[in-house]
Amino acid sequence: MSKKRSHTHKKNMKTASWFAAAIFLLGLAVMGGLYMEQNTTITDIEFKGNHFSTEDELSDAFESPIGMLADSVDFRSLTNPLKALPYVQNVSMEMGFRGKLTMNIQERQPIGLIIDGGKSVYFDKDGIRLPDRLQKSVDVPLVYGFSAEPIADTLKSNNFIQVRDFLVSAKQNSFGWLTISEVAWNDREGVVALSHENGVKLIFGNNDFENKFSHWEAFYAEVISRKGINSFRTVDLRFRDQIVAEEI
Repeated sequence: MSKKRSHTHKKNMKTASWFAAAIFLLGLAVMGGLYMEQNTTITDIEFKGNHFSTEDELSDAFESPIGMLADSVDFRSLTNPLKALPYVQNVSMEMGFRGKLTMNIQERQPIGLIIDGGKSVYFDKDGIRLPDRLQKSVDVPLVYGFSAEPIADTLKSNNFIQVRDFLVSAKQNSFGWLTISEVAWNDREGVVALSHENGVKLIFGNNDFENKFSHWEAFYAEVISRKGINSFRTVDLRFRDQIVAEEI
């Protein structure tokens, strides 16, 4: 073996040794980190991601684990009571090296506000009724034709499914979401909305709401922008090949 090849071989062996040592030390660090996390005493709790759920509401939902070792805590006993709160959809946790337990809160997002006489309640896309937190209002359409109570029950009637699908389609269509203010259901016309501007009655009927919003946007751009929205009383979007508009 030449001196050059011998030198290269020794250099490769040295590099391999350093690499193996680095992997070993990294493994020790990871194992040590896990050991430290599991054996860390919980000294503090913080909540992240919550908007509708207050800090007091969240912290009062479970028995505080502060002062306990992390590996002795049944974390399901912490997350399950949180998920029972109206706005909390999911919870994930992170344990810091210094003992801070971070609870990441994923909340349900309202898509409409049911108006039922003098009562009002938000609801999300799953039909979960959500308390109207007056200090944290949300810009969503007002919805009529459904009961605000009992808040513990999930909305799941066929009529609600139509309104829910309508609102989901509206939210996916920025023009549609901006141009509707109130939504109602009736058996004869299906989903009916009022335009945000001038309160024109928009009849959407049943199903295929994505295409109907496209037709509404095109009608607005081609006709309403020219004649003015105050020239119309109703716009019927239920038909596949035509839009029937009643002018004032």
